[in-house]
Amino acid sequence: MPATVWRVGRASDPLRFSEINPEDGVELLGGNRFDVAGGGVLYAATTPTGCYAETLARYRPTAAMRRLRAQPDEHLMETGSVPADWRERRRLVSFGLESPLPFLDVDAPETHTYLTEAMAEWLDGIGRTNLDVAELRGKDRRLTRRVALFAYTAKHPSGEFRYAGIRYESRLGEHECWAIFKPAAIVRDERRTIGLDDESLRTIARQFDLVLH
Repeated sequence: MPATVWRVGRASDPLRFSEINPEDGVELLGGNRFDVAGGGVLYAATTPTGCYAETLARYRPTAAMRRLRAQPDEHLMETGSVPADWRERRRLVSFGLESPLPFLDVDAPETHTYLTEAMAEWLDGIGRTNLDVAELRGKDRRLTRRVALFAYTAKHPSGEFRYAGIRYESRLGEHECWAIFKPAAIVRDERRTIGLDDESLRTIARQFDLVLH
């Protein structure tokens, strides 16, 4: 993991760990990709651009929206608009971790082989043959969260935890991302407001065809 990673979070608590209850943890959709029922996960990226890609993806105009795109007027925001309060209510945070354990790289072929063996009974039970990038970047949150649970609870024979979290590639571009398990010793926490002149923000807006306000 790099010495410094980045996160876009709510201004009130930008380093809040994501939590999910057991009932939601078994749902096909919803929640975050590597959430762990009963645990906490903090999502971050190696660059600010990666943070913005992950957090602004929901504003991308859909095919249906583009098909029915209306001419904007004073009462209607343009398709793909990101309201000003999105920026005002969030902060860009840089931080590091103190003495982190290794991260499980779920995009590595060796990891796919390892997890397919370690989780063989569960995977076979749901009709999965082998894990690969397509499976782990798919929309089935039951699978990705089960992988996260495995990594979250994995221990050495001595009883020490094996992993500090999960390293993964974004499905939205070449962005390196991190799912950091709780508890994590966060250091060098620096927070800043998000302005329209933020070049990383503007880069993602151009890529996603978004209008920033």
